[in-house]
Amino acid sequence: MTAPATLSRRQWLLTSGAALAGLALSSRFLNEEMRAQAATERLVTPGTARARLSLNENPFGPSPAALEAMQRYLAAGKASRYPFAELNELTNLLANKEGVSPDQIVLGVGSGEILDLAGLYFGLMKGEVIYANPGYLQLIRSAESAGGRAIGVPLNARQEHDLDAMAAKVGPATSVVYVANPHNPTGTAVEPEALKEFVRRVAEKTFVFVDEAYLDLADNYAGRTVAGMVNGRRNLLVARTFSKIYGLAGLRIGYGITSAAFAARLRTYGVGSLTGPGIAAALASLRDEGYVASTRAKILAERAQLLTLLRELGKRYAEPQTNFVFFQTGRPHREVYDRMLAEGVVIARPFPPMLDWVRLSIGLPEENALARAALRKVLG
Repeated sequence: MTAPATLSRRQWLLTSGAALAGLALSSRFLNEEMRAQAATERLVTPGTARARLSLNENPFGPSPAALEAMQRYLAAGKASRYPFAELNELTNLLANKEGVSPDQIVLGVGSGEILDLAGLYFGLMKGEVIYANPGYLQLIRSAESAGGRAIGVPLNARQEHDLDAMAAKVGPATSVVYVANPHNPTGTAVEPEALKEFVRRVAEKTFVFVDEAYLDLADNYAGRTVAGMVNGRRNLLVARTFSKIYGLAGLRIGYGITSAAFAARLRTYGVGSLTGPGIAAALASLRDEGYVASTRAKILAERAQLLTLLRELGKRYAEPQTNFVFFQTGRPHREVYDRMLAEGVVIARPFPPMLDWVRLSIGLPEENALARAALRKVLG
């Protein structure tokens, strides 16, 4: 099935009354995770949270080179100018990094914008959107808003995508299969060759969207990415973000890698509204060769201490390849949330149907120490 090639811009706008409001929905769903977490954090009394470990941000912040680049950009008086030259520079640098042509890169306001617009695109086909449940729901909700039907596939016993079960769900009505690798909320990553074989098989039948937001934190990045599988024939979109390992969540920069034809369609629908300072920060981040490795090492060292504690407490956890850990408490999420909050620690929202599991992000060393002490008290 190659349905994405059949939906023109005119058809996008005329398919239904909801389609006319589709582009405005991007702000509604940006960001599904943050909207849900915001609802949870309304319970937090101002001043009571000493460690907010709920949104998987990079606690160590951006590269110093990125901060300097933003300052230079503003000092040069460029804030009054449109950043077209810088936008082209970033596109070319990303294309070189990913081994594709510049016309295969789609820039967005975080990878969330790409998730939103892809979700709307596929949702307007009124077909099925297959995803792992529980999972990250931004693309799923966008697709549902446009008339798509979500098909959740339970995770396997290792809390990973069950690729065989997902492939078995693909049929004539399938518009897209969404794979977040590493996964959110569990933090697991699927075996690299299994994922590549899955893409080879499934992309012959329908579109595959692989979200690699956390891949820079995983073991064997080069072996795990499927960006190298993008070509002119394959129905594949790979999403990346500067919000996680690069520490630029507040600047909202992401990108997709896909065929030139599909990239052109997504750009037509409005992606790429980035700011000059953000682009400058992204360029500097990519050129700071040691930043990712050093930051990843700090995060993994802190994560190892949390895993040691969970083993000591006898708590089951999903094997993480990210800057957060998903673990089973054996207690209702709301109870754990309230008790951790009483200790000054904000944890992530619940992820149905796994309502006795908790997702905890890795923070600064002092925040992590506070969280470990709180877990000893709450779960010990």
